[in-house]
Amino acid sequence: MAQKQPKTKRRVVNLSLDAVVLGIDASFEPITQAARNYRQKNVYPYLESKGFTVQRLQGSMARRTYVAAEVRKPNVHFVTGLGHGTYQSFTGDFYDPIFSVGNYSSEESTGKIVHFLSCETARTLGPDFTLHGCRAYFGYDENFSFQPDIADLFFECDAEIDRALADGLSAGEVIPRVRAVFDKRIADLRAQGSNYKAATLEFDRDHLRSPADGKQWGDTAARLDLSGSQ
Repeated sequence: MAQKQPKTKRRVVNLSLDAVVLGIDASFEPITQAARNYRQKNVYPYLESKGFTVQRLQGSMARRTYVAAEVRKPNVHFVTGLGHGTYQSFTGDFYDPIFSVGNYSSEESTGKIVHFLSCETARTLGPDFTLHGCRAYFGYDENFSFQPDIADLFFECDAEIDRALADGLSAGEVIPRVRAVFDKRIADLRAQGSNYKAATLEFDRDHLRSPADGKQWGDTAARLDLSGSQ
């Protein structure tokens, strides 16, 4: 008589990938070095404290050949970048064009939320990203300018975008919080009699573009999700 084999239970294992933030930081001259230093100390640690895995491509790694390989990965949900820009292109190390209209694949934009601290990209590149599946785009449609002696104050206002998204706010909810930081710093500068500095920060605030300004920059309901769902 054959021995009866014990029944085995099937175990279903659900595998989920960490939600990854891809941080891109040029740092080849004083302007980008100052912003990179701020983000290194104040942005990435905050994102990590909220449970996100941060993949950093900085300095000589802030080039298209490296970024394109990483940004295509399906668990990259948020791309936050620092570099110089034009209306049609975001650049990294020594002006290497990382994302340009007509020169990136839909895998690099589909399902992502994107924030670029750079000049001008929100004019043309931002809406192009949205056309290619980007859920929400944050950036500036003219130059982002700052005063060197109080550079961190300017970077703080921009970084509130990253912090608000990490806190789970929707793209539409992010902007009132960011504008409140801008407005407070502008008021502080005017109270100190620093009217030119206040006007420079005011210019940056007024040229920040996001889904709150129109559907060409994405969906106001888009938000980051640690579960990895999009």
